[in-house]
Amino acid sequence: MKSSYIQLKGRTALVTGAGGGIGGSGRGIALALAGAGANVVIAARRKVTGDETAALIAREQGTALVVECDVSVRTEVDAAVSAAVSTFGGLDLVVHNAVNREGGYSFAIQEVTDANWYAQASVAWDCAYFLAQAALPYLKRSGRGRFIMLGSCAGLHGSAMNPVYSALKGGVRGFVKALAREWGPYQITVNAVEPVAAVDPSEVFFNQSPQVVAQFMRNLPMGRLGRPREDIGRAVVAICSDEFGFVTAQSIQVDGGLYTAV
Repeated sequence: MKSSYIQLKGRTALVTGAGGGIGGSGRGIALALAGAGANVVIAARRKVTGDETAALIAREQGTALVVECDVSVRTEVDAAVSAAVSTFGGLDLVVHNAVNREGGYSFAIQEVTDANWYAQASVAWDCAYFLAQAALPYLKRSGRGRFIMLGSCAGLHGSAMNPVYSALKGGVRGFVKALAREWGPYQITVNAVEPVAAVDPSEVFFNQSPQVVAQFMRNLPMGRLGRPREDIGRAVVAICSDEFGFVTAQSIQVDGGLYTAV
């Protein structure tokens, strides 16, 4: 269903990690953006999962393009940006959602290997760097560009038994603030969304630590996890809209009130 309030008609969005399972935040974000009228470029590691997201968008009369993309490889990120521009004539909105699944697993620091670190960092940090450089000329041209990263409160409060994920998400906050300062003169806003949602990494964590689930849920004022499309996706749509055009350099909690001290 297309939004009756916030419209992104005519704008083009690129979403990394927008394939995945039904519990993926990227898929929910892509569906929400398409529902608000944007052309959505689905950058997915496996084309088959991107095609599944595109089919859901097409079922609602939305417009999508699937690009198979390993976000840890600069040439593939560059190609995804080029495909967006050549197909739709520009690029207005970038959402870096992709995450390595190892971010959902618990590792004490002494158990972390170089492979663990680089697997997560190449997706969280390398891709953000590649995307920022490749997308900037087109976001400048847009006049109302948006660059959004998926962060986490773990980057602020830390997450025991998950030091790699916490470190990388802490870096997201700094990167967002730096880009917001650089890009403000071009009317590009740069923000992070920090969700608490029923998505694949959280399911991995909860399945690994079922004793934590009951206590965790008691701490949620709204009594539930966020929904990928209705809660996280619509928050992203709001940030992409003209109504949020003066909001930048922020890490916005979309967490049902879980982290009230952030």
